[in-house]
Amino acid sequence: MTKKEELEAQGFKTYENEDIQVFWNPKLCQHIGACVRGNGKVFDVIRRPWVDLSQAPASEIADIIDRCPSKALQYELLNPISIVFEEALDRAAAYDRGKQIGECEYSPSEKMWIISHTGVEPAYEGKGIARKLVLKVIEAARAKGVKIRPLCSYAKKMMSGKEEFQDVM
Repeated sequence: MTKKEELEAQGFKTYENEDIQVFWNPKLCQHIGACVRGNGKVFDVIRRPWVDLSQAPASEIADIIDRCPSKALQYELLNPISIVFEEALDRAAAYDRGKQIGECEYSPSEKMWIISHTGVEPAYEGKGIARKLVLKVIEAARAKGVKIRPLCSYAKKMMSGKEEFQDVM
């Protein structure tokens, strides 16, 4: 029996995305608010559904749930590596259970972002993380309507001559 099946049999409701499954049992919940204080965008008792996993990386959600005193909230990480776009730091970053293990850095201007560096810790190489980092920057650039100039060797090799990236080149 999977953790999901086991907890649902005990009355837990499930919220999930590709990175994390969150389980909540309303009968155990004491509404002391540790989750809401942890991140009111993820956990909003007025909204339905009250859990929105798109509002924070799985590692942050897991850290908040770890502080749930009643254990009404539990979780299972499906993909312990999360890729996060960090606009304030001009990068996309990869985290494994909260520890940064990679980044794709860019220099922004109004109409163009220059990708200057993409790197992943040696223990995580060959797992497709660098590609996911560059894709996260591309996704953000598309959303903002800016072009990308890949100067870093990895991003340049990944993007050059590929039809799927011509709209941002």
